Amino acid sequence: ELVDIEDDEEEEKCSLVQLFWLFLIGAFLGDLVETVFCRLTAGVWMSRSSLVWGPFSVVWGLAIALATALLYKDRDKQDHSIFWTGVFLGGAYEYICSVFTELVFGKVFWDYSDIPFNLGGRINLLYCFFWGIAAVVWIKTLYPHLARWIEILLKKTRWALTGAAVLFLTVNLCVSVLALVRYDARADGKKAEAKWEQSMDAYFDDDRMERIYPNAIAADEP
Repeated sequence: ELVDIEDDEEEEKCSLVQLFWLFLIGAFLGDLVETVFCRLTAGVWMSRSSLVWGPFSVVWGLAIALATALLYKDRDKQDHSIFWTGVFLGGAYEYICSVFTELVFGKVFWDYSDIPFNLGGRINLLYCFFWGIAAVVWIKTLYPHLARWIEILLKKTRWALTGAAVLFLTVNLCVSVLALVRYDARADGKKAEAKWEQSMDAYFDDDRMERIYPNAIAADEP
């Protein structure tokens, strides 16, 4: 029984490590896909990153990790079932992310008001269908291969490499949040008083933040 418990605990640890790496890889690939998509549709190169360091989209990273956790048990179901589940979950997820970032950071990072069949500019039917297609392609085709590659890559350096990645991501997230909070505060005319505020102003001024988040606008702007 003791052996079985230890095996179960190790499997659980592996699954958590795998989800973390799926998040990180998904964040990176999602950023690249959006960057290329903007280039092809809008004719410009622009940053699609959620973080101040590196091309990482937190929205895509979380989507990949959550989709894996929620859809893995349904991976043997028919494609149309996974598609409609992806449409609903993807739309709900994107809507929640839109509300969350607006409430927390006071910024609107995307607006679909000009696209037909949108809901408050936060989601639209076309992109919800994209979520459905992505769910099928991911859970049926990409995930099984990527999961094996992750296990091979981390076979000997699992905890050291994962620990370093977790540390980098944690620092990156914290600095990004502080930079965004200060970015919003500067827009309201608030002067930097604390040392962290002065540091954010020095390293992440408005010009740099506008390059990182070119589509971010104040939530109260028309």
